[in-house]
Amino acid sequence: MEIVFIGSGSLATHLALALKEKGVTVKQVFSRTKSNAAKLAEKLDCSYTTDLSEIYDKADIYFYALKDSAFHKTLKSFDLPDAIHVHTGGSIPMSEFDGIARKYGVFYPLQTFSKEKEVDFSQIPICIEAVDSETQRILFDLANLLNSKTFLISSEQRKKLHLAAVFACNFSNYMYDISSLILEDIGVGFEILHPLILETALKVQSVTPFKAQTGPAVRFDDKIIKNHLNMLKNRRDLKKIYKLISKDIHKRHKKI
Repeated sequence: MEIVFIGSGSLATHLALALKEKGVTVKQVFSRTKSNAAKLAEKLDCSYTTDLSEIYDKADIYFYALKDSAFHKTLKSFDLPDAIHVHTGGSIPMSEFDGIARKYGVFYPLQTFSKEKEVDFSQIPICIEAVDSETQRILFDLANLLNSKTFLISSEQRKKLHLAAVFACNFSNYMYDISSLILEDIGVGFEILHPLILETALKVQSVTPFKAQTGPAVRFDDKIIKNHLNMLKNRRDLKKIYKLISKDIHKRHKKI
């Protein structure tokens, strides 16, 4: 089986390298950024191109690992109807391939990827959707090759899953960033919060996030909340976030 990767970002890098390690042939990498394409191609020992007209046209599968906007533009440039076309996005419906390919699907690894951080695909859920049973089997075989946990997820389910992931991952990380800024003010390193962050993450493995919720907002401890808001008086943006989240936490827990 030969695969071409359209994209050279973090997800493409980790997935392509993981598949190569399992014996899958990655034939080519495409990226509009030459340096990125060359760097990944060197790791994969394959060719690369920055020109869509030079895409290798005999691959079995074309993996699209692109931003949503770039995906739509790139997809219109292809005329390879006999190959399997697969995107890796959380919010793009599978129907985007309608009229462009006969065999297509989705291979969505539910994880955050950074090029500098190694990942273990055996611990990553892979959400799969396919236009037919044969394509579905091939995508499941690839996921099984990586020892990944596989889930058959529709486009509608995946959209909601992606929304949930943004709250659980992207927004949580932004809260860490805010925390690090606050700690900078007092000259304390962010690592002091590492045990707290880890314990919070471990706790929701055994109890629901609802039951795991603690802090002044749950009981709406007015004195502490006002004190925190006063400390944020020069950061109106953060003060607004604090007030909104505290109010919503209290509202949710006030129902019991």
